[in-house]
Amino acid sequence: MKSKTIILMMFLPAITVSFVTRKSSARQSARIKDTTGVAPSVSARERFLGTWELVSTEYRYTDGTRRPYPDVGPHGKGHLMYVLDGRMCAELMNPDRPAWKQAGHPTDAEKISAFDGFFAYCGKYEVDEAKHVMIHLPEVALWPGFVGSKQPRPYSFSDSGDLLTFSDKETDEPGAESYSITWRKVESAPKPSP
Repeated sequence: MKSKTIILMMFLPAITVSFVTRKSSARQSARIKDTTGVAPSVSARERFLGTWELVSTEYRYTDGTRRPYPDVGPHGKGHLMYVLDGRMCAELMNPDRPAWKQAGHPTDAEKISAFDGFFAYCGKYEVDEAKHVMIHLPEVALWPGFVGSKQPRPYSFSDSGDLLTFSDKETDEPGAESYSITWRKVESAPKPSP
């Protein structure tokens, strides 16, 4: 009996650690599952975290027509990233921009084309969950007027949580009455084993 007690005492810490690790792992798995947006217990801020890839951009005009944002064109590419510390970055590009004839020496026209077909900014963000508004606070930006501004983005998530759409009334694009930009969540790469 004494030897069984000694064996049990030797393996009890290992069994306890294994049990706690499995329980913690199960909680972590549930938490990861929750970030898809399916579970209501996950905050909107948590749903934003990660990298999003551009799906589409659209202006709706007063004449009823719809067109993609002119600066990214119909085949626009881009990424939107939110990290836990409250920072974000957004980059949008028109992949149909003409290539420079001499890689390191663009002409003035090529520089203008490159500028007109790209937009980027990074900074802080805030989420107003009650109003469903993401607020971008650019600290660096391609357009100087964006630096220090407040960029409200009314948002909605798809039921599955893998699509994020910002849409609102449009005030800057001539003839447009509203805009919509949709992003798809990029799946996280599995972490390498140690």
